[in-house]
Amino acid sequence: MTPVIHTYVSTEPMVKPNAFIVEAERELVIVDTTLTMSDSTALKKMADGLKKPVAGILLTHGHPDHVAGTANIAPKGDVPIYALRSVHDLMKASEQEKHGQWSSLFKDEWIPKWTYPNTMVTPGERVTLAGLTFSVVDLGAGGDSDANSMWLLENERLAAFVGDFLFNEHHTYMMDGSVLRWIANLKRFDALLSKYRTLYVGHGPASDASLLQKQRQYLETACASLLDATGGSAVLTDNSKKAYEQAMLAAFPSYGCTLTVAFSADALAKELVGVKNYDW
Repeated sequence: MTPVIHTYVSTEPMVKPNAFIVEAERELVIVDTTLTMSDSTALKKMADGLKKPVAGILLTHGHPDHVAGTANIAPKGDVPIYALRSVHDLMKASEQEKHGQWSSLFKDEWIPKWTYPNTMVTPGERVTLAGLTFSVVDLGAGGDSDANSMWLLENERLAAFVGDFLFNEHHTYMMDGSVLRWIANLKRFDALLSKYRTLYVGHGPASDASLLQKQRQYLETACASLLDATGGSAVLTDNSKKAYEQAMLAAFPSYGCTLTVAFSADALAKELVGVKNYDW
């Protein structure tokens, strides 16, 4: 059978991460696992409803809204959980910080202990699961995290699971920096992603490769808006931060995840100040 891709859209109202179930003839592959107790339990219920065993889990990057739910999908690591070593290591390095940062906000919905990848892959490696072939692309720090990857479903080049390399109709999380690398990666991987029928993103509806230009436009608008708000200095004050936020909300009025605009402003400003001070 041609693989069927089922999208689980989180009911969590702030960031609404996606997870995916790739249904093959006899088994399933899950890509990312959501954030909360409720969503990861619902994702597992969706998978159970397909009446096929889970052959493995693929993780795109280590942010909690994409990995925390693994604890409810495979609590004992009893299926292969694939990730780059860099993604695994970032999870290890950041778990306690994320617990401290977010557990009080999410309360009982917060998953208190993560389940880690148990099968490390190298950049470019191909993995066969459920009779399907996936290859992993290492994006490095050129996405919304310090360690990012994409999983490409090679069968008929049906799908690219791009994690948070691309956002669609959602404001972009830029808290981890590396926005300039991100812009470079959008050009770098445009030709590759153009070969895939559908791009499945971490936040928002699936799209095609035209989304890369849309993402680049967003990031460039963010950089220009912050410089405008600060008179070119990239040094934020309370007033200029508010002006930046208002400019971005006006430029993308229909976008979700509005909280990430102000949340990411300081990191973006720090990066742009660093560019100004770079010894060319």
